[in-house]
Amino acid sequence: MQKYDQGKKATVLVVDDEESLREICQDALKDEGYEVLQAEDGVQAKEQIARHQDIDLIISDLRMPRLGGLELLQYTAEHNLDIDFLVMTGFASIETAVECIKTGAADYLPKPFNISHLLVKVDKVIRNRQSRQERNRLSNIVRMLNVSNALNAQLDLKSICYEFVSQVQKNFRPDSVVLFLIKEEKNSLVKYVVRGRTLRENPKLFSELKGLGEKSVRESRSFLLDKGNAREYLKADPGKFQHSILISPLYSQHNRVGAVVLLREEDNLFTNEDLQLLGVFAAHAATAMQNARMYGKMRDKNLDIIRSYAKAVEAKDYYTKGHSERVAVYAMKLGSRLKLDSKELEDLYTAGVLHDIGKIGIPDHILNKPSQLTDEEFRVMQSHPGIARDILAQLWSLNDILPVVYHHHERVDGGGYPESLSNGQIPFLAKLISVVDAFEAMTSDRAYRDALTWEKARDILEQGSGTQWEDELVQEWIKLVQETGLENIQKDIQSSPAAFKG
Repeated sequence: MQKYDQGKKATVLVVDDEESLREICQDALKDEGYEVLQAEDGVQAKEQIARHQDIDLIISDLRMPRLGGLELLQYTAEHNLDIDFLVMTGFASIETAVECIKTGAADYLPKPFNISHLLVKVDKVIRNRQSRQERNRLSNIVRMLNVSNALNAQLDLKSICYEFVSQVQKNFRPDSVVLFLIKEEKNSLVKYVVRGRTLRENPKLFSELKGLGEKSVRESRSFLLDKGNAREYLKADPGKFQHSILISPLYSQHNRVGAVVLLREEDNLFTNEDLQLLGVFAAHAATAMQNARMYGKMRDKNLDIIRSYAKAVEAKDYYTKGHSERVAVYAMKLGSRLKLDSKELEDLYTAGVLHDIGKIGIPDHILNKPSQLTDEEFRVMQSHPGIARDILAQLWSLNDILPVVYHHHERVDGGGYPESLSNGQIPFLAKLISVVDAFEAMTSDRAYRDALTWEKARDILEQGSGTQWEDELVQEWIKLVQETGLENIQKDIQSSPAAFKG
């Protein structure tokens, strides 16, 4: 008979109060290559289970002193033990067999039996176990890859946290989940995301689980709780504890990031396999979160440099002071309304701040002229996107926004500059910047005119809709200003550095 796994010997625990039968089973199973343990009843079997964490199969009699086979089977089910169970008994009945199978037994073997019949049953159970574990392993690999890809698609901490919780809900189906993050200045956990009513409506349980989450982070240890062990860690009455709980710390290269807690009602218990998989998910999430924090710090430094460029331009023109920051905030507001992702919103903000950087190369007498530009002066002014492109091309980190800055003066009818692109050829973010740039310029004082009213600026945008600007973008911007109010939008300019940090 071919053993189920050439690389690893399956471990079988034989439980029967007849020593002679245990010995016969042990000899036969050992001849087939199995590791064999013995126990004379359910109590001794539980002791063996506690000592040996790699038991694959229990072969147990039903009627034994102290603790019978059915009670032992129920014990393995209640404690989420990944151990297959084969029942053998001389008191066979249909009702007994059905009850055992319902409780989780893999098969049923009536006594007396031929030893070859036992070996066939054992081989079948072990092979099915291996197939199940292999399917689970492949499924878990796919799930881990999906989680990794989903997290890697996010750049900011807030998006990563929400994506992680979403993936946890999808893969583990908890009734409630809470993600805690380390508050660095206090070195303690703070609630970041909560899903599900149970933890929202039970502050006592929530507080206890937060404390256990802190213990999990301190000791770099995961927990699987149910009514069998809840009393060890929580102030809970085992008889009234109706939950199954997973807790895993989030660590990245020895840096403590936080902890995640999952809760199910008792009729849908978590398993040790769930705990292991959650640990892998948590490790992926912790790395992504740590990278996001490092990226955020680098981004903040880059933004300081970017703003210094913009201020250098605005220093040449008193009337455009704050223009770039306002365009950046307006662009993000419109982008958010259109449900752009976090990367696109970040690019919009950076492009908004830098869209006029090329004007640093325009002579002051043209930039600040209080009257209409001559044709020659306008041609000089039209060179500023090209100057911006040459400046930004020196910074590889700004490659993504270079086309947005370079093309923000194109028109959808092809009459713009610098390359006279038409609608389908113009980068979408450049078309968006074009709308809010024009609006901000119209509603601000300039050297050659006073600021226009909101109504006048709206009318001009609508007149140019479909020719100078994309119609959908114009309409969405007008709706946004009407619904939110221009004053309320402008209030966010003071806090714009935090606008896309999450």
